[in-house]
Amino acid sequence: MSRVCNALLIEPDEGYQAAMNACLHLVGCVVETVNDPRQALVALEQHPFDVVVSGVSCQKDPVAGNLIAEIRVRSPAPIVLVHDQDKLVPEGLESGADRWIPKPFIPSVLIASVRAALRNAASSTVPPLPHIEIRGLVLDGETRKVRIGEVELVLTRQEWRLLYILASHPNRYLGAREIVRLGWQAGECGPQQLRTYVHRVREKLAPVQMPCRLISRHGSGYCLMFD
Repeated sequence: MSRVCNALLIEPDEGYQAAMNACLHLVGCVVETVNDPRQALVALEQHPFDVVVSGVSCQKDPVAGNLIAEIRVRSPAPIVLVHDQDKLVPEGLESGADRWIPKPFIPSVLIASVRAALRNAASSTVPPLPHIEIRGLVLDGETRKVRIGEVELVLTRQEWRLLYILASHPNRYLGAREIVRLGWQAGECGPQQLRTYVHRVREKLAPVQMPCRLISRHGSGYCLMFD
């Protein structure tokens, strides 16, 4: 591999953790390890990953049942499943997982699967979004960063996408369904979760001297209003 990749490993068992960590290091990955789906979703909100490897049992953790779908809306990274619940594999693959390896796994198979997943992801890279700049507010579609003057804001993937959609339609109210249609996602309850994400974005914009206001209007939706 030409560069170091970042891998998220979701595995509650310490023995499997050690073995899977070793395999990912051989691939060339810097690994962040979490024990359960809740920690995984927090990590995905905070950092970008090149690959996700999940060994979580859906029978032992109810949140794991929707884990693959939740990962997929938060990250474009390929997902490799490593578990022995073959009856649940079709559901996981349909939700967005790329590969499945049964437990107990053969290390060389996991290494080959992760390498193949990374190669496939690299060959299907999504083009960067257009650059947006309005009155000092800059959204870089290639780096997914936000700047206001000299200040750079730290937003999660979903917060950035929401702000980008609103900035792409300045001074126009967008309803929840329209925002989702334009590419914003946050799990199974996207429209319902939108209000929470708007609040989070508004809080992060508050300390900065913004050239606009993030407005909510009942019956109309949300708008990035430039004065």
